[in-house]
Amino acid sequence: MNKVFKLIYTTCLIGVFFSCEDYLDKTLETDLTVDEVFKNFNNAQGFVEEMYAMIVDYSTAAHWQHYMCYGEDAIGVDTWLFDYAIDEGNYWNWQGAGSMFTGGGNTSSDLPFSRHAIWPSSWAGIRKANIVIGSAPELLKDATPQEVDAIMGQAYFFRAFFHHELMKFWGSMPYIDRVLADDWKIERPTEWAETALKIDEDFQRAADLLPVDWDDPNFAPGVKTNGQNMFRITKGAALALKGKNLLYAASPLMQGNDNTYAYNKELCQRAAEAFAQVLQISRYQLISWEDYGSVFYSNQNRYPYSTEFIFSQAGNVGWFGGYLPGNWQIGSMGVDNKTSYPTHNYIYNYFGMNDGLACEDSPNYDAGDPWANRDPRFYKWVVVDGDQMVKNLGAATGNNEKNRFAQFNNGGVHRYPAIENGTRTGYVAKKWFPLTHNKFDNQYGFAWRSHVRLTDVYLMYAESALMAYGINGAPSGFSMSALDAINKIRERAVPDGSLNVAPEYLTNVEKFMDEVRRERAVEMAWEAHRWMDVRRWKLGTDMKYKLKTEILFDRNADGKPINLVERVLRTKVFDEKHYWLPLPQNDTELYEGFPQNPGW
Repeated sequence: MNKVFKLIYTTCLIGVFFSCEDYLDKTLETDLTVDEVFKNFNNAQGFVEEMYAMIVDYSTAAHWQHYMCYGEDAIGVDTWLFDYAIDEGNYWNWQGAGSMFTGGGNTSSDLPFSRHAIWPSSWAGIRKANIVIGSAPELLKDATPQEVDAIMGQAYFFRAFFHHELMKFWGSMPYIDRVLADDWKIERPTEWAETALKIDEDFQRAADLLPVDWDDPNFAPGVKTNGQNMFRITKGAALALKGKNLLYAASPLMQGNDNTYAYNKELCQRAAEAFAQVLQISRYQLISWEDYGSVFYSNQNRYPYSTEFIFSQAGNVGWFGGYLPGNWQIGSMGVDNKTSYPTHNYIYNYFGMNDGLACEDSPNYDAGDPWANRDPRFYKWVVVDGDQMVKNLGAATGNNEKNRFAQFNNGGVHRYPAIENGTRTGYVAKKWFPLTHNKFDNQYGFAWRSHVRLTDVYLMYAESALMAYGINGAPSGFSMSALDAINKIRERAVPDGSLNVAPEYLTNVEKFMDEVRRERAVEMAWEAHRWMDVRRWKLGTDMKYKLKTEILFDRNADGKPINLVERVLRTKVFDEKHYWLPLPQNDTELYEGFPQNPGW
């Protein structure tokens, strides 16, 4: 037991756990023996906390811009970033700069969290978790049983989570449950579920060991950092990821099915049961419609933290932080010209009408006035022509008054090519910042994109419960049906129920599944879920999910849009091989048991 581990303490996770001097009181680079690492709880927790820095925030990992919209939901401007390579079908480019998968082209970084990237960080995180799991029970004697549980619970969570992250993008992987030495040639399984079920066991172990709340006064390991434990792994996070892993394992792609409605019923039952446990934890509550913005951003120089928060990357780790970037703003309003815009096809296909129907089904939809009578979430998260974009331009702004209201019409001052970084599609997203986030009001703050939040759990519960129990069924001891879950989300926006799922979508399971998926597209819009969802649903080759369009229009004397034309800006390249990223070529040549993904 004289192994030496180099601990790279990143200055208290670069300021995330603001009072962790008890845990991270070593010098910047310290060589410690395994006995010293697990001498006591403080040392062991310091070792564990490096794994928090290995969680990748997709929104800031892609080379300081949140180009994590790899589906048909948005279109980026810069062709050197990975979202463009995705659209071109050039998935090999994941190993290059501008990708959240490597962050800079180094797939074997010695500092996995310095580049904040999925491939190197996940493998390193798995190794660290196995060091803890293999050493802590024997060596961690100077710790209470509760402290040992906290260390082990976090380690089990991270071992499961990092395997899940790898499999989301590269497909099935061997489950590494020990520190590898000479016995590292482990065959890659052909069935996704083989590893997913081992992941499930670890998430359950974590849920059994971790607290609901680290700030609980009866949970001693959290007392010394009371009030500053928001990012620490909890029972709810473990159960939510347990359900997500099972739902993914049950999904058509992972089941090897071409039928987009062909789920594994047993795995869906298990997923729904895990999500039901999360939904019964009292600390998780949906934020009110009036305060919904607090889930996504804060003007208080701190990260948003609400009763919807379940699990995310731990704050300002790595190079980049949660400071509100400008790349969802048009250049004249924001702080950057590397912009990305919601596509018209996504806006039309998923953001429906105020009667709960999709645009194509609703009598309230007027093609000549396409932004009238829409779902309230459309107005909350999308800027359209004529919307106010600046609250107060001030007294001495000269001709900048023209920037107060959006001009996205042909030739408008906020429309490309009138300005180089104007909107390409006729829309701008505002989900991540308030009205005053612009250079004229000069108010900025912190934005947040969590890996799992409560709304996500409701939606995943609805999907799994639907395929396990039907439209109105539910797990034993839990009364909420898939339909109830979707309506609960919609009733936050419209309490009177007029936005609820319409009867015409309830004629059969497949019809309702389409509506569940549309609901997910709306509520989780631009939160880095879309590309993964389209893939796991086995929909990527369908032309509907390849097109990226804009809306062109003029204005009449009343400022209303006229002469509307939809035009294709880009058609994504997506064939069967694009359901998975290719593995690094060098890795697939090491031994026969680790083959390349099909088509690559």
